[in-house]
Amino acid sequence: MKQNLTELIYLREEEAMNLELSLNMVNTMKRYWKEFKSYCLAKDISYFDNNQIHLYLKDNYNCLLINNTNNLSKKQKEVIKAMLLLIDINNISKYTVITYKDIPLNDYYMNILNNYLDFWQNIKNNSESTIKKKKIFTILFFNYLIDNNINDLKELNKEILLKYLDNIKNDLLSKKISIYWNLKSIFLYLNDIGLVNNFNLLIPITKRYKQKKLPSCFTKEDSEAIINAIKEEVNNTPAGYRNYAMLLMIMRLGIRKIDVINLKWENINWESNTITFIQSKTKKINTLPLPNDVGEAIIDYIKLERPIKIRGNDDNVFIRAKYPLVKLDASLSFNEVIKKALIKCNIPLDKYNKIGTHSFRHSLATELINEQVPVTIIASILGHNNDNSTKTYLEINKKSLALCFIEEDYE
Repeated sequence: MKQNLTELIYLREEEAMNLELSLNMVNTMKRYWKEFKSYCLAKDISYFDNNQIHLYLKDNYNCLLINNTNNLSKKQKEVIKAMLLLIDINNISKYTVITYKDIPLNDYYMNILNNYLDFWQNIKNNSESTIKKKKIFTILFFNYLIDNNINDLKELNKEILLKYLDNIKNDLLSKKISIYWNLKSIFLYLNDIGLVNNFNLLIPITKRYKQKKLPSCFTKEDSEAIINAIKEEVNNTPAGYRNYAMLLMIMRLGIRKIDVINLKWENINWESNTITFIQSKTKKINTLPLPNDVGEAIIDYIKLERPIKIRGNDDNVFIRAKYPLVKLDASLSFNEVIKKALIKCNIPLDKYNKIGTHSFRHSLATELINEQVPVTIIASILGHNNDNSTKTYLEINKKSLALCFIEEDYE
């Protein structure tokens, strides 16, 4: 029986999330699946057909559905991988993803990269996610220089840099802005250590506009309904107990998702019922009470779901549900889990402009504001550096007297 293409793609998206693939990989696969669907619909084909995959690859990417992709471009490798996973999600075990970590640098550039990242991590105290982004952009730029036979930064000239900027002119605006900002950061560092001279002045001046808008705050009633719906499914979904415990902690305490992912056993004091941890974003220590239901959810996860034997150290509370049994990746997304809960509760998906873990954080802040909790207390709960940081994201609403704005720091 022929399978409806829309239904198949939805099924593959669910399977990909259950396999706990990185959010970047899932989004890349979804992009190609969506493109393939449009290709088929343009030919009045609404069902899945292997032959259409071959035609799609040939027409759009001039490649075939093959296992050996060594001589293909990165985009061709990605789309072939996406099609193989659309055929069978279990093909994930047969292929590896080419990432920035796989791109080699010579000793000269690797030494500069390590010193550059060390500067931002140990002197400027940048977060792990920020350091990772700087690493990605720097490796890509250094490899561009190597490909253009620039084996010493003192050989870099204006023409080579302008050519690099020209190569990205058609990229999405958000991506270009990130590249520009990171290039300026690289060149300012290289300028300070005497390897280049004012190349940062050649980078276009860009501004990151942060539009002030109402955050996506679940109502108190919806928050409770969503978390209860997730609780009801703990035995029916992979990592059900873990996801419930993590989301309940975010909902009750307003902790950032990355800090829950990084939570270690040593951070929990069962005698005093508190959690003490260093925040990834601010590098500040935060101590919060451990509510009874959160503690019970963690205990249920340990007793009923968490594997006893895991690879490597056992420091982290929450780990992957499938092999390799290691610490969760920072890109782990709960969006699909929350969407399913919304559907189960008959809450329209378009009721909120954004759906994710930060919606719980926004909701807690809104609830505290409405209860007239002092800004200093809210700042300490949310883990802001100071009261002014919190005040920046608070705006008085004439109806409810208070609504909360929190920085959009999706890790």
